Amino acid sequence: MSNISRVSLEDSLYVIQLARETALAQNRPAQAKRMAPVVDEMRSLVSMPQSTAIPPSTGVMGQSDFKTLLNVTQSRVNQTPTVDSASSIMDRNRLIGAMSEANMTDVDIARQFSITREEVQLVLNVQQNNKSYGGSLR
Repeated sequence: MSNISRVSLEDSLYVIQLARETALAQNRPAQAKRMAPVVDEMRSLVSMPQSTAIPPSTGVMGQSDFKTLLNVTQSRVNQTPTVDSASSIMDRNRLIGAMSEANMTDVDIARQFSITREEVQLVLNVQQNNKSYGGSLR
């Protein structure tokens, strides 16, 4: 049960509680009584502390060379703005494109750079439009 997110457990508990309360409201006490142990068990699961350990990355994100590249790029992006800030943004955008080509989802890419999913999609759209016009943003 440790692999189930807390939100999923809480949502499931609410649905089961609602079904039980509906059975009671519709004068079906036997059905509500059968649901009581399930509600109690779900409530105990929700109240249990869950570990917050993040499983190790697999695939492209788990490779050491990818992590090194990501760390270098993130350190450049997180630096204070300088004359080279445009080049660090270009580096970030190139890495976003590479991550997308490696079949990473927009959500995962956005998490890696602490940006929104819409920003990732904007960068990818600009890169796609640039490719279709045969130009380069370098």
